[in-house]
Amino acid sequence: MGQSESKPEKRQVPIEQLSHELALRFATKCYSPLEIAHFKDNFKTLADHQDDIEYWKEETLCRFLALPDQVRAGSVLYAMTTYLGAFPFPSLAPCIVTREAMLKVVTLLTNRYKKVLKRGDQDKNKLLFRSLAIFDRRVSTTLSPTSEEKMQNIIQQQQESAPDNTLKLETSHNTALGFAVDQPLNDEEDEDDDDLALAALDALDAIEVFKEDHKKDRKIHHAHVPVYNLERLLMLLLLFAPLTPQDNIAAACGLSDGNHVTRLEEAAKSILLAFDPENDCISYTNFMKTMTVLTPYLFRPFNPLFEHFLFSKQLDLNKHQGDVARHEESLVRQSPLYDVQDKLGTILNDTLLAQLGSSIEIAPTSSPASSSFFHSGTRLNQLYSTASQGTSLSSFSRQVISWRSASMLILKGTDSNSGSTFVLGAFLPEHWREAGSSSHDLETDPSNAVLFQLQPRHAIFRANPYNKTTAISHFSTKTGIALGCVIPASSRVNAQSQMPILGPVSMLINNDISIATFQHDGDAGTGAFLTDPLLEESQSKKIDSGQRKKIEIDIDGLEVWGVSFPEEGEEDEISKQKRRLAWEEAEAARRRGVNFGGDKDGARYLLEMAGIVGSDAGNRSGGSV
Repeated sequence: MGQSESKPEKRQVPIEQLSHELALRFATKCYSPLEIAHFKDNFKTLADHQDDIEYWKEETLCRFLALPDQVRAGSVLYAMTTYLGAFPFPSLAPCIVTREAMLKVVTLLTNRYKKVLKRGDQDKNKLLFRSLAIFDRRVSTTLSPTSEEKMQNIIQQQQESAPDNTLKLETSHNTALGFAVDQPLNDEEDEDDDDLALAALDALDAIEVFKEDHKKDRKIHHAHVPVYNLERLLMLLLLFAPLTPQDNIAAACGLSDGNHVTRLEEAAKSILLAFDPENDCISYTNFMKTMTVLTPYLFRPFNPLFEHFLFSKQLDLNKHQGDVARHEESLVRQSPLYDVQDKLGTILNDTLLAQLGSSIEIAPTSSPASSSFFHSGTRLNQLYSTASQGTSLSSFSRQVISWRSASMLILKGTDSNSGSTFVLGAFLPEHWREAGSSSHDLETDPSNAVLFQLQPRHAIFRANPYNKTTAISHFSTKTGIALGCVIPASSRVNAQSQMPILGPVSMLINNDISIATFQHDGDAGTGAFLTDPLLEESQSKKIDSGQRKKIEIDIDGLEVWGVSFPEEGEEDEISKQKRRLAWEEAEAARRRGVNFGGDKDGARYLLEMAGIVGSDAGNRSGGSV
């Protein structure tokens, strides 16, 4: 009596060994042998060595991924790499970027981990937040210029402490707890479970080891992402949005000039405002909320970027060495903005498309899968522009109404009250119709429509699937262009009563395309478009929310782009439209040649009424009234 039964001791497995086992599991389950061979060749060719440790420095990663110096995102991405390479043990971060560490980074950022980790996918955003965050209450920036010295110290510590060569090559010492300012605050509350990391350790039957390690981890709700860091990373993501795994990075996503950098900065700042930063920091709550609700595809460009680790030029057996330059040139991707002479002079550009693509996907209606503007074979053909065709709604009608597929409207202007620049627009899956035309032949689902704001703050207003009262889009040469407005019944007595009425989320453009009125008011009920909950929350604070609920914008320019998905062997939509316009021109010419006898004045009067001749004849579709 008095003696208690002794419990068998649990087998203690060093977390370094578990980290090594996870890397091996990824290598065997998530890649083909050929892909691993390419990965090893890429890493070994550029690796630095200290004694028997093979690792990559920051400049090596930047050079391999062709990161442009003007964006200044290299140190941010490298800091992320030193954290993700330690997955799933935060106490091992920042780690040395060894081959195993880099393999884990590639696996996580290309989503190949799903072949091993069946659960925890929804927790990817939390992992990304951790990799970007600092864990004290003071604002910090990226790795300092002495980061290389810190890495050398870690290597020296590892040499002295690791029990064998395998661990020397693949892990860092537990005393490497991160940056000096990032020590834990010894807070009392527990941290949320990390499902993705738990899934990794569950695959290795090592949940208890993970939980013990996370007791030493910093508290995520006291962490924050510095605004400067995320802004640099956003510019990089927007730049690489068109990339595919086999593109030549520098050629496909190179910076054309200083204006290109300016456009990236403007787009990145607009997205940053959606994270509602405070004191130049972004909290965990705001980061997760924005990534989930507004920008679910924001980090998608990492996928093709890190897939480049799986293609080695030296092991490419499909081409001769002399054909490398010609092969890379052939892989340069064409912009979705098709057949536009001066893309830089347009409102819509690849940067704004990338920004919009962080929130929405589009695809052919016949395809069940969705994809980005850059990877779905989408073509955008400019149908109308005030810069080249003036502000006549007759011209708008002739160019846009004849387009029989989806379209995108985009305008740029200045808030007459604050002076802020606004970029607003809409993606419309249906083709345009003039007021009074029949709408019984709808071929697409209007719930795919989206109203959006790209400047000064990124916001998305999705179609309300339960809308029964307001119009997605409406066009009339008398009242202008309406999106999400209530269209009153026609009245012969009072034409003014036919003016569209703003809905809760709507935009109304007047009939000379000079002023747009935009409204985002959640208190006004429901309409064709839903409010953006993040913008609505910011407006409710009424403290420099950056945007009033109703804004009048002086329009600087407006464009409409036809959206099509050309299929091989079929005539594309732009060719069909050219044939329709050519037929209308020929028909108008034929009618101008009709013999009205000797009454020339009466004949001309009839033709002017029909819109066939006269000052506006060239801007009208022949014979329409």
